[in-house]
Formats: sequence, C-alpha cells, structure tokens
Amino acid sequence: MTERDGDVLVERHGHVMLVRLNRPHRHNAIGGTVLRDLAAAFGEAADDDGVHVVVTTGSGDSFCVGADAAELAGGERPPARELLSGNLIGGETGLPPLTERQRSADLLGNAGRWTRRMWALEKPTIAAVNGPAVGGGFGVALLHDVLIAGASARLGTGFAPIGLSPELGISLLLPRVVGLSAAAELLFTGRVLDASEAREMGLVSQVVPDEELLERAMELAARIAAMPPLGVLAAKRLLRASFADGMADQLRAEYASHLVLFDHPDTHAAMDALAERLASGRRARPGAAEEVRP
Repeated sequence: MTERDGDVLVERHGHVMLVRLNRPHRHNAIGGTVLRDLAAAFGEAADDDGVHVVVTTGSGDSFCVGADAAELAGGERPPARELLSGNLIGGETGLPPLTERQRSADLLGNAGRWTRRMWALEKPTIAAVNGPAVGGGFGVALLHDVLIAGASARLGTGFAPIGLSPELGISLLLPRVVGLSAAAELLFTGRVLDASEAREMGLVSQVVPDEELLERAMELAARIAAMPPLGVLAAKRLLRASFADGMADQLRAEYASHLVLFDHPDTHAAMDALAERLASGRRARPGAAEEVRP
C-alpha cells in the first residue's frame, strides 16, 4: 500500500518499509522534495517499532543521478556558504532554516546536516541500485548498510570532473568499503563502475538481473526482518561504533572543502562546461535528461 505520493513513495510490506525515489522524468535527481521526504521516511522508520528494515530504490530506470547540474551552472553565483546552507540547490531538505548568524557559524552545511539525519537510523537499510547512482545519488546509496545492484547499475562519485570533492560522508565510507587505493582512484578520476566492477570491489554485496532486483532486495529484507530486532539493532550499533566519531568529523571536513571549491573559478568553469554539454545533448536529443553527473 502506498502511504505517500510525491517525489518519494513509501510502502509497507509487513515489517519492511519500501522507499522509492520518485522523479523518474529527472532520473531521480536530487531536487524537489526528495531530500526532505527521504529523511522523513527514515525518521518514520526510526519511530515505528513495526518497521524492522528499510529498502530504498529508484522509480524508472535510475536509482539517483545526483544533483541537477543545471542548478550548479551559469548565471551569477552566490557565495559558497550561502549556496551550501540555503535553499538555492537541492530542493527542499526538510532541515530547519538557519539564521544569518547560524549560517556563518555552521560547520556542516545542508549536506552534512541532512546526512546526520540519515545516519541516525539504527535499523538495517538496503539500497536496491537500479541504473545509475552517481554523485549525490552514490552518496545516498552508500549511506545504506547493504547495497544490491541490478545488472545495469552504474556507480560513481562524479565529483572530480566538475572540480568538487565528495560529500554525504563518501570520503569516510568509500575507503572503508573498497580500500584506500581503490577509493582514491574513484574519487580522483570520477570513474563510473558497472555492476560487475562494483561487485569485484566489494561495493555491492551481489548483482542480480534487473528484473529480479527489487524481489531479491525484498527477500533479503524479509529475512533480516524475521530476526529478533534488538539483536540486529545491537549489531548495527556495533558496526557504527567502529567508525567512532569519524562521521561527524568527516562531514565537517567535507563542508570546509566545499566552501573553498564552490567559490573557485576552476569549479565554475567545469560546471558551466558540463551544463553546456548537457544542453547540447538536449538540443540533439529532445527530452534527454539534463542532470546526469559525469
């Protein structure tokens, strides 16, 4: 049964909450109310003892292609701090607005504040990655405990080609998952992995045929949901404890990096070039998506 319509759809299947990013016409790009509603769904799961596991996937042929590149390019750009802690990019976040003084003292930015909300969920989460999960979309997937990929999935950080550094805790999580050398390669080049490469690196736990992806993810979720919930919760707490306070520190460091990069002319030029490439693609192929990160 669908409980919410809009940019994120929520369904309940026994003790499993299924969350669908629902902007298929934009390849589920981060915008509209995606961030607000996704965090709200995780909050609902945290507060409902009947929810034991959360599964997240994308509607249509994409998991999430990250930020809308059109929001990052062209025109007069405000200062980075205003851009990254305000409401000019990324759509509605659901975060409490900051006063001017609070914004000046903020150490996390919207990305960090939102990530802390997502990271707080102590129940198991599964990302069923269908199609591309790039940039911020890759970060959303990586915030889940288990990643399962469809055969057509593509995963990548996507930040380097537009002069940016990682966000959403990627700089902490990725090297923990794939190792320092592999993480460095992916972050420095922005290379996008196909599903089999992601499996070889240990980035996803399994690769399944596209048409079986959601079924397999829900089967795994049901298996986990059948376990005594407090034991699973304790296991997740212990896994998270292995990070100590690293996530909070890393989110602050990511934001500090973005405050520099979003104001830099090289980044502006790279964003403009990407927007122009995408615009050229739309002119050549009417109706083409305009938000896929490199």
